[in-house]
Amino acid sequence: MKKTKKERQFAIRNLIANQTIQRQEDVVNALNKMGWDVTQATISRDIAEMQLVKVPLEVGGFAYAVVAQADALAHIKRIIQEPTTTIRTQDNFVMISVAPGTGPALKLALQEADFDELFGILGDDADVLMILKKELQAQKFVTQKFQ
Repeated sequence: MKKTKKERQFAIRNLIANQTIQRQEDVVNALNKMGWDVTQATISRDIAEMQLVKVPLEVGGFAYAVVAQADALAHIKRIIQEPTTTIRTQDNFVMISVAPGTGPALKLALQEADFDELFGILGDDADVLMILKKELQAQKFVTQKFQ
């Protein structure tokens, strides 16, 4: 019986929930050892579709994770506390610069945190721009939420 995409993604979710997975190749190798026949390209598509993110590890480096709303604030604080992270504010804008590759994780965590004060979020590989609602001052928001 052929395994489905849904079953494969369920296996990926279980894998990253139970192991520290830092690279796509680690996912490919682990799944293939479990009897799957997957390629790195397939796993790359699954990771994007599942919106998996890389989050900082306490021991250094990054690992794949599924960001749930309950974990979002912890992920945000962990990323913000990284020595390479910088935060700049102006009016109702908050610009957060992070280590390359961490931007998507931060953006997703901020979306999952679902702050009422946010108008919108833009992000790329190493930067996230938070646009707060017009009446809010960014510095006050950062102080209240991230410190």
